[in-house]
Order: sequence, then structure tokens, then C-alpha cells
Amino acid sequence: MNLPEIRSNYPGLKNGIQLNTGGLGLASTDVRDAVAANYRKLYDDFTPPIEWHRVISQSAEEARRKLAAFLGAGDSEITLMTSTADGYAAVLRGLPWEPGDEVLITSEENPMPYAAVTALAEREGAVVKIVEIDHDPSVILQRLEKTLSPRTRMICFSHVTTDSGLRLPAEEICRLARQRGILTLWDGCQAVAQFPIGLREMGCDFYASNCYKWLLGPMGTGFLFVRREAQEILRPLIRPRSPDGGATQYKLGHPAHALYAGVAASIELMENIGGPEAIQNEVTRKADILKAKLDDVAGVEILSSRRADSQTGIVTIALAGTDGEDLTRALRTRWEIGQRSTHLTDPVGVRISVAFYTSAEELESLVNAVKILAREAGH
Repeated sequence: MNLPEIRSNYPGLKNGIQLNTGGLGLASTDVRDAVAANYRKLYDDFTPPIEWHRVISQSAEEARRKLAAFLGAGDSEITLMTSTADGYAAVLRGLPWEPGDEVLITSEENPMPYAAVTALAEREGAVVKIVEIDHDPSVILQRLEKTLSPRTRMICFSHVTTDSGLRLPAEEICRLARQRGILTLWDGCQAVAQFPIGLREMGCDFYASNCYKWLLGPMGTGFLFVRREAQEILRPLIRPRSPDGGATQYKLGHPAHALYAGVAASIELMENIGGPEAIQNEVTRKADILKAKLDDVAGVEILSSRRADSQTGIVTIALAGTDGEDLTRALRTRWEIGQRSTHLTDPVGVRISVAFYTSAEELESLVNAVKILAREAGH
């Protein structure tokens, strides 16, 4: 990858060190220009609102199709959403439930999916069971099988966990679920655009994500995948069910269609630099280098996986004797390094997001800062 050329498309990289793509990715100039062009049509060119709505709706439809191709899904299996939460709401509220139905989550779920399933338990009498994660995918599968019961209705996992960045064995989990007649709903927030994803091949029933983290689109954009076969049982929340309506019948409200031109622009940029496979290779190389450098820092513990089959661009660390909140605050205020503390790891640490646009110099600055903090902590 031509990193200087790539970084020139992200002006935000000139101000501080951005290592929190897992929280909010930087939008490129292409993304911002695409969104601005849509709004200029209305506010500067005085396009009649009805005509403007027609134009941006067509733009959003083109973005939806790009998303489907990017994710290995059929055109009729993707609908636009404003967030992951919308996707979860459409699925969890659109299915019939019986008291005692079991929903499985991992021990490291983002607060939103966790709240969604606990609300389901409160509302419908569902039972939430937790599967402890492990860096070894085979251990996760063993724990999952032990947790399953005849009452298990849905497996509701993060494709990549929110704090340690663990990549789960999604295809194997979906295969196991299909064999048992269990539905699968995935949170793709930390996975989409980190590595190649083929949703049809993965075999999931539902997959929800936003587009503003690793996909680097505008905030307020997201999508929901509903497998064609799952459309036979999922009921739309705000419109009559149409057997031939496809996934778009599950759209909630009216997303800001003007924003989705930015999603399309980000996908185009990623495809131009080699697509998800090239991104994964670049990120893995940098993350491995970072872990090796941090191994030499006394007091530092790496909480993320080192296994090729479960590691991602998220490198989570803890510094012995230092609270994660204090560590994240020091990195942010003293060195202008953007990251965030963890909430679910033990010990509490700091989550570092290594993106394809991250430079070696930025990672070296991080390592040097951690070395100073480690010495100050007495290591």
C-alpha cells in the first residue's frame, strides 16, 4: 500500500494520533465530498425537495447494492439502517418469542447488544445465557455446545468482540446453529472492513452493523442483513409483510439517504487499495509489530489474541498497577493519542485500534509513551 497517498485522503490524521477506529473511524475527503455534494444539491442548487429526494434515494440504493457486494450478500438481503441498534431492534422485536426461550451472548458484548437481549428477557421472558470467550476458537465452540439446550432459540454474538478484539469462529458457530435449528444474529461493528466477510458463506441468519467504525463511513449509517430464508419468519415492525419484499421491508423509519453516498465512497476507496484482504494483511502486519514492541515493555500485558485465526487489528493492553482509565487519560492528554479504556477485560486496560492508515511512526509514538508510563509506574 502507498501509505503516504492513502493518508493524504484523511486530513484528521494531521491532528493527533488516531488509534480509536474501533470507536469512530476517520472519514476520507472522498466520503465527506460525496455527502456534501448531496446536500449541496438541496441547499445550494435549490433542487426541488421532491426531486432531491428522488436523486438521493437513488444514490442510497446504489450504496446499498455496493454494501451487498462488499459483504457477499444478495441484493435482496441488505437494508439500510441508521445503526446496529436499529438492526437488533428489527430482529429481536420481529420474531415471535415464548417465555423460557434462550438467547446466548458472549462474555464480552458491547453495551448495546447486551441491553437489547436483557430487554428481550424482561419483555418476553427469554433467558439469557453467557458463553465465556477464549483466544482458542475450538474452546469457544466447546463451551458453546455445552451451553446449548433444547430451549436455545438464538445465538447473538459479536463477530469481533468489543474490548479485546477477538475474532470468533463465525462460520463454525453458524453451522452448529443450523444443525440445531437455532437462529444467529451477529454484531458486525468491529468486523466489517477489518477482513473479508461473505455473509452468505458465513451462514448467519441476521447480521447488523454500523458503517462508521472500520468501514469509515459517516455517523448515522448502518445496515441489516436478513438471509433470504430468514425473511420467511421475520416480521417487519412498521409495514405489512411482503413475501417478495426483500430485506428493505425491515427498514425502520427513513435513514438520512444523503449520507450513504459517503458509505459508497469509502467502499470504493477500500476496493482501490486492494479490498478487505489487503487491508487485513496490512493491519495484521502492523499489529504483530506493535505486540512485539510492547512485549519488551516491563509491566505491559497484551490482552488480545496472538493467534492467526482469532486476532484482529485491535490490540488491547494493560499496565500493571495502573488503572485503565488513568492510562487512557494520560495517553490522550499528554501525547494526543486517541484510544479508549476497556470495560469488560480483566484487568481493565486500553484498546488500541490499528487501521490500514496507521503509520509506523504513530505506533512507535504509542510504544514510547507506554514505556514512559511504565517507568513512572515503577516497572
